[in-house]
Amino acid sequence: MNNTKQGGRLLSVDLARGLAVFFMIAIHVLTVFGNLEVQESVFGQVIQFFGGPPAAPVFMLLMGFSFMYSHKTELKAKLLRGFSIFLAGYLLNLLRFVIPFETGKWLMPDLIESTLLSELSVYTLFTTVDILQFAGIALMIMALIQKMNINKWAILCIAVVVTLISPLLWGISTDVPAVDFFLDLLWGDHKVPLFENSIAFPLFPWLTFPLLGMFLGETIKFSSNQTKSFKIMGLIGGIVLLIGAAFVVVNPEYQFNDYYHSRQGAMIFMCGFVMLWLYIAKLLTDRIPPNPLFELIYKWSRGVTNIYFIHWVIIGWSIGLFGIQNSSYLTVIALILGITVISHILNILLGKKKKKKVINR
Repeated sequence: MNNTKQGGRLLSVDLARGLAVFFMIAIHVLTVFGNLEVQESVFGQVIQFFGGPPAAPVFMLLMGFSFMYSHKTELKAKLLRGFSIFLAGYLLNLLRFVIPFETGKWLMPDLIESTLLSELSVYTLFTTVDILQFAGIALMIMALIQKMNINKWAILCIAVVVTLISPLLWGISTDVPAVDFFLDLLWGDHKVPLFENSIAFPLFPWLTFPLLGMFLGETIKFSSNQTKSFKIMGLIGGIVLLIGAAFVVVNPEYQFNDYYHSRQGAMIFMCGFVMLWLYIAKLLTDRIPPNPLFELIYKWSRGVTNIYFIHWVIIGWSIGLFGIQNSSYLTVIALILGITVISHILNILLGKKKKKKVINR
């Protein structure tokens, strides 16, 4: 079997996305449960780095990349899939935030009152914009772009424009709740207790990543020499990373802001990083023979949506047991490993159930 491809999939993509799944679980466990000492330690800083550029930006860029590799289906089917993912974001908010926190008010009022949870309304918890809402909207936009046969260079230009203008749009509102609900999806910016921001993934600037992914995906797909194309991508990514770093190093806090509303320099840095990261993943899958660890990581990549959903529900309901930002090194490590294992097992079971349904049809 080809070390770099499996069932038509690029294993370098699955490796990068699968690693992002683990980094995602680690950063969420750290930020929710880790105490200040753990978060500010070298251990915490390492997790925060790998939970940054190698996590969400990788997910979003690879969503666009994989979209260009997927079989073409009707526009209606893609729009419906995007809308279903969008709605799944609110279902997740209900299961990980609203229900456990409201249950906590009844069963453990002291815990709720002793944390910033008491300052969060049910509306804020339910309408938090996370990666699923963003991914759903982005998928619908990509479907429309594909339907209109927009040139890949035009797509790249749109990505650049999104990066440049985003800071000018954040927080624009009308004071009309129904209108602002939709504007928040585009460029909302609401600081709230406990969370960095209730609008974690606004379309501006995050749309940059799937658009860049579409450009790279089409480039690699139609390349006569994918190995060479990946190498060029890695080289350009390294240059872009250095350009972004030149802006970031002057004022890191300004550029990365709250991370979810990163400014131009930070966005350039992360775009370059992800391109270089994908090239590194390509080198690893080319040079390292198939092995159980890589196969495990590939499974995480293929079950990314299930694992994302599962791990957040577990975290939401575990707050009653471990509190918020109150756990030691050992507890954080145990939670990272435990939630990863449980999420993996449940993802496998869901996959078998889905496969069984298909066979029985």
